[in-house]
Amino acid sequence: MGEINWKDKCWVTTIYLVNDDKKVLLTWNKNLQAWIPVGGHIEHGETPEEAIVREVAEETGFDFEFLHSPTNESNGNVRVLKAHRIQIEKVPHHGHHINIVFFGRCTRYDSRGETDEQEKLKWFSESDLLGMKGVMIGNVWKSSLEALRECGDFNNK
Repeated sequence: MGEINWKDKCWVTTIYLVNDDKKVLLTWNKNLQAWIPVGGHIEHGETPEEAIVREVAEETGFDFEFLHSPTNESNGNVRVLKAHRIQIEKVPHHGHHINIVFFGRCTRYDSRGETDEQEKLKWFSESDLLGMKGVMIGNVWKSSLEALRECGDFNNK
């Protein structure tokens, strides 16, 4: 079995949050100079689920629920998280992020314009996103649209 070089890799988790107005929340990342989903590094001892709940609370103060709610196996020994995907991304000056990506619905939110780290927060509609093709990071653009489409039915429940 091959070895993973952990010196330049770390685990992160992000979430594409959709509100009742069918808009997806993104944050402006100063280092990347790009709009990205809310999220961050998974801290020692955290599960991806715990990390994204913490990150959303820290960065936005909003409440949310996962598009696919985590479930427990019948005997309680296994917790099943249904991530949208896991992607490995090369991050400038930071090596690689192994990113566990979720979709979710905001259940309580406000018009807050920035994160706890004074980075901009913005809600994007589908038409906003369609006008940003080629401007936004490709996988962020695509995942934002997928989140809007997949969470659309979820928000009507």
